[in-house]
Amino acid sequence: MIPGEIKDFFSSQYGKSLLVKGKPGTGKTTFVFGILDALCSEGNCLYISPRIDKSSKYGKYPWIEGDFNSNEDFLRMLATRIKEIWESSESKPIIAIDSIDSLSIATTRSASWKENKFELERLLFDFSRKVNADLVMITEQTGVTSLDYLVDGVIFLDIADVSGRDIRKVNLLKMRGVELSQPRYPFTLENGRFNSFEPFKVSYPERTHSPSPVPDPIESKISTGISDFDEILGGGYQKGSFNLFEITSGVGDSFYSLLLPTFINHLNLGRGLLSMPTEGTSVETEKRMISPFTADGHFQGQFMGFEIRDLKGRVPAYIEAFSGNVYKDMDLFHKVKNDIIHKYGSPILDYIGLDSMEYNYGWENIGSVVGQMASITKTTDNVVLAVTKYGQRITESVAHMATTHWKFENVDKTLVMYGVVPKTGIFVVQMEFVSGYPQVSLIPMK
Repeated sequence: MIPGEIKDFFSSQYGKSLLVKGKPGTGKTTFVFGILDALCSEGNCLYISPRIDKSSKYGKYPWIEGDFNSNEDFLRMLATRIKEIWESSESKPIIAIDSIDSLSIATTRSASWKENKFELERLLFDFSRKVNADLVMITEQTGVTSLDYLVDGVIFLDIADVSGRDIRKVNLLKMRGVELSQPRYPFTLENGRFNSFEPFKVSYPERTHSPSPVPDPIESKISTGISDFDEILGGGYQKGSFNLFEITSGVGDSFYSLLLPTFINHLNLGRGLLSMPTEGTSVETEKRMISPFTADGHFQGQFMGFEIRDLKGRVPAYIEAFSGNVYKDMDLFHKVKNDIIHKYGSPILDYIGLDSMEYNYGWENIGSVVGQMASITKTTDNVVLAVTKYGQRITESVAHMATTHWKFENVDKTLVMYGVVPKTGIFVVQMEFVSGYPQVSLIPMK
């Protein structure tokens, strides 16, 4: 999928010119074919590349046939093909040149190709305007040239660094006539196709459905409820594991999308779920997010939330009120946990907002408590999912206890995650509700 701004850019009834720039290996050719795939359903595109064999996979688009030794020979052949397109299609032709530098070399066959390039660019601009065609040109030159000022749009592809991991970005530097909702989009070249990512958003369906539970793939693990994540983890969360999720600035609560399918699946398997929510989220909010997707009877009793509450007010049956004393509260937590294990068996899933624990009890008071929780968990079949947020002092001390350690970041409004332990590449997190329940995909950034 190409960014919507690019589709808007080419939606004009008049021909537009676009320059695509970037260092070798950034995906310029694949990006241009992403444009052609999106806009050339009527066969109204021409792909021109003197450096690629016509028998390659790129040959699905009409090609300029024959050899050309000058700009004039090339333009005569181009005019013939454009005429054929106009006679067979009502859509504007799109001329894609990969690259303008190699085409200039092909039409001069001499060392003076740079001088010829200026003339070739001028001729192509004049030609595309006369025949009302869109013109897409790739260039190997990454610096600003006179061509940047002539074209209607400039795209720059690059590879950025996120914690020692590569992430590809398409930068919309100039899009004449188009309002830019955002100037950069992360993208992947997985399976040889260009795919950019829109800002992360969640829109709950009007009608909800309870999914069939995903059984544990193997005896020693529990399913995350997300097939992509199960595969990354080699089957799911290890029984007896303490799993840390570190949330960086700008992510907000969008990370919850990765955990929600796990909570739903765990309850639908008839197991217990205990929750100490993160700051900014209440147990009631979690109930509203989880219960619509659980089968009848799989929320009440199996789920128990914990938060500091005023006992004078009404406390729902699915909430245990904490007092604010860390030792008393942890005693209550373990008592309730043992009761649920006795009733529903293992494994139990604990969701712990370490940010709320640090805020309520002080970081100096929770280190030993969390350490004890991690140690005890590793001797059982139970699983802990613990969340820390940006700036917390407890994160570093907890990280060395974790069986797995995952980090979430906001990259140009796109939610991404990667493994610290085990070390992984970057994955884009996407959520949809097409079947009436949350389905999460983790798309590798390649």
